[in-house]
Amino acid sequence: MTVTIDSTDPRSAKALALLARAHTWTHGTRKSDGLSFAIVPGSTPGTTYMVSELGCTCPDANRRGVRCKHQVAYRLWTIQQNAAGSQPAAPADDLGLCTDAELAETMLQIKAKHLVRDAELAERAAYKARLRAELGLVEEAA
Repeated sequence: MTVTIDSTDPRSAKALALLARAHTWTHGTRKSDGLSFAIVPGSTPGTTYMVSELGCTCPDANRRGVRCKHQVAYRLWTIQQNAAGSQPAAPADDLGLCTDAELAETMLQIKAKHLVRDAELAERAAYKARLRAELGLVEEAA
């Protein structure tokens, strides 16, 4: 698969931004066929997608039928790993070999973690807003 990065294409820019966070991805290999894959975050908080050389589970890839930003980022990550000469040390959350059922369970656990994190961030933002209101502080424009 050839990867083309176009500075005028928003998907290319998003793929590069996603690649910069590749260290946070969960990697694994499917038992049934040895397919390497990664679980990558989606743009919407709490969403994750499975991406491999074969495709991606995101709506963009399924709806348009072309390579999405997740696939481009995954391919670039694969190229980086091959150029480095070996796979990096497995992260603590590396899935290793797993069945489809184990993968589905892990994806549910990851989504649950994202939902908890999102709720904590929302709670923190609400607390800060209450505190600003109590102190009479005005929010600065972005």
